[in-house]
This record gives sequence, structure tokens and C-alpha cells, in this order.
Amino acid sequence: MTANADIEMRWVEAWNDVYEIAGQQRDIPCQLPDWTVVTLDDCLAWLQESVYAGYRVRVEAGWVGHRRGIIVNRDQLF
Repeated sequence: MTANADIEMRWVEAWNDVYEIAGQQRDIPCQLPDWTVVTLDDCLAWLQESVYAGYRVRVEAGWVGHRRGIIVNRDQLF
């Protein structure tokens, strides 16, 4: 069983990756695994919810449509 501190560390690390990519840009697009494009705030919420649901998440810079953005993915932790 994963301790709450470990869970919190995983989503905090994911958030840090997002902020590193976004820098000061708040209107950067974020693409979810189902190809949905969401706002930065919705992306952060999705990452946190995914970690609490037991997923391992990945964050990377990439192209979202014709703009530089953030691409997130998740897979089962176990």
C-alpha cells in the first residue's frame, strides 16, 4: 500500500514538471491521453486525480495542435 506522503510526492513532482515546461505562460495548452486539450489548471487537477486513483503519470513538452504545449499520459502503477 502506498503511503499518503508517497502519493503526494508523485503529484507534486508532476506539477513541478508542468510548471517547468510552462514557465510564466498560463495559457499553454495541455493534451490529455484521450486527445482532449485542457487549460493548465484542468491539467494540474487531472494529474492530481490520476495519481490518487493509482496511476503513474508522465509529463512532457510537445506540440498540441500548432502550439508548443504539455502532453500528459498515465498508466497503471502496478
